[in-house]
Amino acid sequence: MSPRSRQVNDAIRAESRARILEHALEQFAANGYDRTTIRAIAKSAGISQGLIYNYFASKDALLRAIFEQSMQDVQESFQRAEEAPPGQRTVALVRAAFELLERNQRFWRLSYGVRMQAPVLSDLGDGLQRWTETITRTLRGYLQEDGFDEPKLEARVLFALIDGVAQHYVLDPAGYPLEEVVERIVSWYATSGHS
Repeated sequence: MSPRSRQVNDAIRAESRARILEHALEQFAANGYDRTTIRAIAKSAGISQGLIYNYFASKDALLRAIFEQSMQDVQESFQRAEEAPPGQRTVALVRAAFELLERNQRFWRLSYGVRMQAPVLSDLGDGLQRWTETITRTLRGYLQEDGFDEPKLEARVLFALIDGVAQHYVLDPAGYPLEEVVERIVSWYATSGHS
């Protein structure tokens, strides 16, 4: 048998890393971040503790990787917004954010369950604050470009609106009227700034 190629090895590593993150997120959501051990994550994933340490130096490193994974969706929604013509970026961002939410519904449901735990807020600390400031600043830029009178305040409103709708949706994906809610938000932001 010939040795595996670098591409095959990279794919195996990526799959193992994703599996570890998925099981860590499940355990953090079900048992609480502070009560979850690396041993419990390894058992849930069906792997050895040592394998986890090949990918992540600590439980804190796992938490930060989960946080970074959530930022990937946020960054993708910003990329889609940047592809829209100026003046239409807010609407493009709203649509992209909720498309990504639907696509990664399970991740976001579990992530919301983990994110507000006191030990998680403490561990993420400054990173969470920087993340919030970056998102708010980007939203403010889109809203300013779209002609909103108070883009700084409106950015906070829009951020809370997206976050709130996302949480309501992941709590009841079958019953929540996401499409109608998104269209209402889009309608508001497509017309309100252009007075």
